[in-house]
Amino acid sequence: MAKKRKNAAAVPPAAPEPPRFPAWLAWGAFLLWGGWVLKTYLSHYPPDLNSLFVVLSPGQYFSAALFKALPGHFSALLSGLFFVLACAGLGRFLLAAALNPGRMTACEESAFSVALGFGAVGHLILVLAACGFLYRGPVYLVLGVSLALGALSRKHYPIPPEAPAPAFRPEFPDLLAMALLAAALLLNLIGALSPEIFYDSLVYHLAVPSFYTIKHGISDMPYNLYSNLFLLHGMLYSAGLLLKDEMVPKLLNYAAGVLSLVAVVGIGRRHFTLRAGLWAGLIFYTVAQAMMASWSSGTEDLLTLFSVCALAAALRHEPGEYRFLLLAAFLSGCGMAVKTTGLFPAVGTGLVLLWRARADRANALRAALVFAGVAALPVLPWLAKNWLYRGNPFFPFLTSVFGLSGADPDKLRGFMVETRQMSALEPKAWLLHPWNVTMGALPNSNYFTPLFLVMLPLLFLLQPAGTPPFWLYFLCGWLLWSFASTMVRFLMPVYPAAALLIAAALDARQHRLLRKTLAILTLFSCAFGVYWAGLILYSQGRWRPVFGLVDKDAYLAVTEPTYPYSHYGAIQFINYKLPPGAKTLIIGDARGSYFRKDFMVSSVFDKTPIVEYAAAAKTGEELYSRLKAEGITHLLLNPAEGIRLGKAYNMFYWDARARGIYDAFWDKHVVEVYAHEEMDNGRPVNRVAVYELVSKLPPGVSPAFNIMREVIVRYIGAK
Repeated sequence: MAKKRKNAAAVPPAAPEPPRFPAWLAWGAFLLWGGWVLKTYLSHYPPDLNSLFVVLSPGQYFSAALFKALPGHFSALLSGLFFVLACAGLGRFLLAAALNPGRMTACEESAFSVALGFGAVGHLILVLAACGFLYRGPVYLVLGVSLALGALSRKHYPIPPEAPAPAFRPEFPDLLAMALLAAALLLNLIGALSPEIFYDSLVYHLAVPSFYTIKHGISDMPYNLYSNLFLLHGMLYSAGLLLKDEMVPKLLNYAAGVLSLVAVVGIGRRHFTLRAGLWAGLIFYTVAQAMMASWSSGTEDLLTLFSVCALAAALRHEPGEYRFLLLAAFLSGCGMAVKTTGLFPAVGTGLVLLWRARADRANALRAALVFAGVAALPVLPWLAKNWLYRGNPFFPFLTSVFGLSGADPDKLRGFMVETRQMSALEPKAWLLHPWNVTMGALPNSNYFTPLFLVMLPLLFLLQPAGTPPFWLYFLCGWLLWSFASTMVRFLMPVYPAAALLIAAALDARQHRLLRKTLAILTLFSCAFGVYWAGLILYSQGRWRPVFGLVDKDAYLAVTEPTYPYSHYGAIQFINYKLPPGAKTLIIGDARGSYFRKDFMVSSVFDKTPIVEYAAAAKTGEELYSRLKAEGITHLLLNPAEGIRLGKAYNMFYWDARARGIYDAFWDKHVVEVYAHEEMDNGRPVNRVAVYELVSKLPPGVSPAFNIMREVIVRYIGAK
């Protein structure tokens, strides 16, 4: 044994490679560039300690009301957990039984299983919806069978664990990183448990699935342009709504963010070190935009989960094999079926696959063709749906090729401008894009992390190994995004690659003191992300219903920051007081979520039904007949929101003749049945009302106050 020890001791450890760049150059570059970026950033976003103390004051959160709220949260969490576990079960079954992936870490198995399960269950719900079977029973059947298959796969198709990683002994900065990550997870969970107020969710992420559950299947929404976007996530949300309510979709989205974090840690552990995976997860998850995306039933977290898992699969692909190639392709396709911007990370994943097969051109071409073909499959149902309803598979895009499909060209142009959030791209503006985004000089970029701008341009000085595919994926995603939009949450699928590049550099073997200094900078930057996200969550008041300080219905019935002029009280009246066959036309508001009875709504980028009907009618009686022919039994008017949208988006574009026909109809066929007046410090803010359509006014009943003529039209026209 002594001899063995002597032989072992005789083999010295490999000496680290000498630094490619001298220390003075690395230090100088980071100090000059990083100092300039951070000084400018902090001048735009100085932290406010008073606000921090207000947010962290514990007495405002904990009271007897919290214990009354906990059972509801527990019920929502159980429902969400059941849904995620069911999807994970089907995903694991497909992963183990069909793909036989070989050894995996726990992080990889968990992330791949849930991502694959989300994609598979989403397509099964799509089949139910296409067949008109979108009911609670079939959804429970799908989820129950998925859960059973997961249990079966664990018994009959075990996935061998990866060999243990070298022992990870966390140092003090690592412990701080874990604590900060735990704080971000908790903060995001509070946001996820809050009522949904995200405008896009209320207009289409939840509103369209709500409409589908009411119709028990896919049904056309001719005046909601957003309903023509790809909606694989909407299938999961439809099932979640049938399982419980909007809290399940919100928790699915939160879970997708958590699993994206798990996937990032798994990639870091496999290709670098577990420490690098931890820090990459921290950097990714604490970007303020990534945190805010976890609070609502949107698309970014699901898209990121599909994209980062596709990248992880592409990194494990071996030329000549198909296991991880098929997995990467399907997950990339699911990402595109969630959001059209999923094309950006999908192209990046395809380039990574080509890079891995670069030694054999024929094999690389074969892999590219398989990848493109399989990735297209999840998108095909949505192309077919749009072709059926609009005659344009890509509507609202490519209208110059397939025609406008009855849409207003000016409103379509407005949609494109608002989606891009940018004017015509000029070379100077494009070169300044990263700087302006970081400094909040462009729309919807406030509080973006400065860490990417500080670190990424200088990472070559730290000589991290094994990073080319991550650079390929990141640069591809960033370039495609930079030519399409300035909205930084659309860039979220490539945050993980940027985070992994930075974390790998922090864990490299060169310039030890500089790396430790940069690690401290990273902690401060991530803490800023949590700080800004927490401040926004607090200012929106989302935490108050979570901690039981205000009832959910009371919270949703009033105006909040980013949640203007609520019509929730009127929706609740419609849901619980109107007969089952009621159908409501919403006027002055584009938000259709929270409805449980049939409704018609128009987005700000569509024609407005009541304006179109009035313009097509010759008399008020004819307008009434048209509404009845559409099945409309009630009207919901939100005047304050109507004024806001009318001024900004020209929702009420009718002429004097059409307004006159509307007024004639109103005076003879409308009876007010509900009204809610919102007050702010004793001052009226808004009055939302529901009206019933009648063949003629009951005897002795005067015409309802014409709020369109007397309020909305006048205020829109006011200078």
